[in-house]
Amino acid sequence: MIFSLTIGVVIHDFSLGGSERIAIRLANYWSEQGHDVTVFCGREHGQMLGLVSKTVKIVTSIPVIVRGRNSVQTLAYAAQKYFTLNPVDFCYVPGNYHWPVSYRLGKIPISSRPIIVSQISSLIYKPNRKPIFQKLFNFRMRFLLKKSDVVVAMDQVTAQQSNAILGRDDTIVIPLPALPVRSFPLSDLPSAVPYSVMAAGRLTEQKGFDTLINAFRLVVNVHPGAHLTIYGEGEDRSALEFQIETLQLQNNVHLFGYVSNIIPFLKENSLFVLSSRREGYGAVLLEALDAGCRIVTTDCTPAIRDIFLNTLVGKVVPVDDVLKLSEAIIEELSHFNSEIDFDSKKLDRYRINIGGDLYIKAVRTIKRYNQKV
Repeated sequence: MIFSLTIGVVIHDFSLGGSERIAIRLANYWSEQGHDVTVFCGREHGQMLGLVSKTVKIVTSIPVIVRGRNSVQTLAYAAQKYFTLNPVDFCYVPGNYHWPVSYRLGKIPISSRPIIVSQISSLIYKPNRKPIFQKLFNFRMRFLLKKSDVVVAMDQVTAQQSNAILGRDDTIVIPLPALPVRSFPLSDLPSAVPYSVMAAGRLTEQKGFDTLINAFRLVVNVHPGAHLTIYGEGEDRSALEFQIETLQLQNNVHLFGYVSNIIPFLKENSLFVLSSRREGYGAVLLEALDAGCRIVTTDCTPAIRDIFLNTLVGKVVPVDDVLKLSEAIIEELSHFNSEIDFDSKKLDRYRINIGGDLYIKAVRTIKRYNQKV
């Protein structure tokens, strides 16, 4: 490294969320590389707080900002004030929810304004979104990101959509840095338990666990010993527990709760299922592939085509199709003991060192940054 940078990362808090998790991983990696990293947050609260490296500085808004309606706008003003008084080389804004932060950072005087790096973390065009709401989304995106120096998409389709909406041609693609620098060779992984299936995510409507549980009723009809474990917490827990009881799946489906690291569990199961109705990228798919898991996933994001599509490691099925989902799970469980034909080197571009370095490279190409140094 030629010289270190001062870096700001802004997140509302440390509650569960894919964007926040990636932001923490990037902050830790940049700090490990010798950069001076500050995470500015509204509140030091949430299950992921313990994931932050001790070398990363955490600064909390005064007064604290509790997540709620319009709280992200309050966070944005607080971040603007802090980084005006404590300038950094660049600020990373980790996703659509946090875009108001990008807008307020753009209000900092140019002499002390950081390079603003804004991430697109979820779908630009969501299924079933009405045209009027899509127009409003596009307007909001243009308004909030107009001063962003670097706009980052995680796949080429999203980058093209971003350029069309923003009227620019420089949205860059940085694959989701969801994986560690190194992983164990697949041959070194322990044998998975036969007919064991797992899923992971917040227990919300978005994740489609209700569809998965309905599908698993059909799976158990074929394989009575099949077992599904869902790792995660959320507001739908009670409804899912009632569904499990109604379908008489108490011996086959288990809601495990939140875990900070799902990798050990991925290595113990025969199959990973992503049943989401919509996803930004789906980091857990990458983690599952890296752990040597077979996969069944819904076609819930353009990133599916960026990662894999009907390869020998799994199947892609339509969103909310109980029958197709159950058939895919049944078929993949029949292969649980066969060798996975997958080149793990295909995952290298998703490793934190590759993605983390690409962000640094993007910042160093910005003309305004070069003028400052």
